[in-house]
Amino acid sequence: MIGSLLRIYAIALNTFREAVRDRILLGVVGLASGVLVFTLALGELSLDQQRRVVEDIGLASISLFSVLVAIFLGSSLLYKEIERKTLYVILPRPIDRWEFLVGKHLGITLTGLVFVMVMGGLQLLVMGLQADGDLTTFFAIPIGMLALLGVLVWKARDATAWSVLWALGALGAGAVYASTTDVSVPPVLYALCLNAMEIALLAAVALFFGSFSTPFLTGAFTVGVWLVGRSADTMQTIRSRLLGEEIEALLHGLARVVPNFNLFVPGRHALHDAEAATYVVTSLGYGLGYTALALVLASAIFRKRDFP
Repeated sequence: MIGSLLRIYAIALNTFREAVRDRILLGVVGLASGVLVFTLALGELSLDQQRRVVEDIGLASISLFSVLVAIFLGSSLLYKEIERKTLYVILPRPIDRWEFLVGKHLGITLTGLVFVMVMGGLQLLVMGLQADGDLTTFFAIPIGMLALLGVLVWKARDATAWSVLWALGALGAGAVYASTTDVSVPPVLYALCLNAMEIALLAAVALFFGSFSTPFLTGAFTVGVWLVGRSADTMQTIRSRLLGEEIEALLHGLARVVPNFNLFVPGRHALHDAEAATYVVTSLGYGLGYTALALVLASAIFRKRDFP
């Protein structure tokens, strides 16, 4: 058992190192950061709804960009191992294919979690500034965090190993800054937890398709599952004479089989409700169950796959 955990940990760590060095991922981080800061301008254009606009658009953008990160990494990293033939070096060693796949999933999920924490910290900073937070502190926190990151890259033997703690520190700094104002921090943290779960589930779905398909088809299939999952609530209740009973039955069946990704974007009312913590825990359990199922199916297919 310990041997399995160590092998999974090694695969996850290598996957994480590879993912955080990807230039496309860095571009997504830069774009997402720009969108979060731009929400301040959008908020000023609204009529007495500045705080709501900043929170809603900011959290929605984090959700969207985290989905893109999960789909991109999930559909490409496994194929890269095959294309570079590094997989042929790993599999002959005493490691089961399911361990390799689970390690890949954990590495991708960890990368997405770092992304969510960094973006969440920036979101809380922006919300705090919009709520009349101290301007000097607003600029001091990101400058200090970037300086710390630079020191880690320069001095640390393995900077990627420290990036998780650095991202957690960025989130914590943003939360402390926002808490000095009248911003409600828990709903934002709840939303970030749900985003992280959505990343884990999407990564598992992508690895399922990636276990037998190409990156393009894997990405297309995963996007399709995500779109259907985001429409699951509507599909379950749809009634239309134009569609016919057969189409309605098909849509209802799909809504029951495909993961309901709507659970991870419940809206501000559910997150600000007194039962928000219970809702988040229940949704996390739902996501973990579907993630485990997708990984079991992916491992079963990947185990039988022959590599030339």
